Amino acid sequence: MPEHRLTPARFFAAWGVAFLVMGTLDGLWLGWLALDFYKREMGVLMSDSVRVGPALAYYLLYPAAVVFLALTPRPATLRMAALRSAALGLAAFGVYDLTNLATLRGYTVTMTLIDMAWGTFATAAGGSAAYRWVLARSRSA
Repeated sequence: MPEHRLTPARFFAAWGVAFLVMGTLDGLWLGWLALDFYKREMGVLMSDSVRVGPALAYYLLYPAAVVFLALTPRPATLRMAALRSAALGLAAFGVYDLTNLATLRGYTVTMTLIDMAWGTFATAAGGSAAYRWVLARSRSA
């Protein structure tokens, strides 16, 4: 199947799917599965409570970037969508984590590697879901 441009409706639908998948995964990861790990690794760097404004801005902007950068023009296959999304996740989380490792006292290599792996996975999952549930269902997206 050849690559196509996204219509605005398909873009926003794909963004919505990526937003839901990545937000849900991050909620589970940061709020339950890896919470103790992050507290232990980040120590005093970690806030006692989430700042809603910056978190909301991230969850609104990052899925849009995934759809725009990894899924536009539409990949021909789910595998390519996953690969593009994973590459974006690795780059985005790599910038964040490697900068923190280079500039913050106490930011560990373990934290860097785990967070980069998580970001790669979560971005690939969000991009793949957006592709599967929105983009692959439309021949003219």
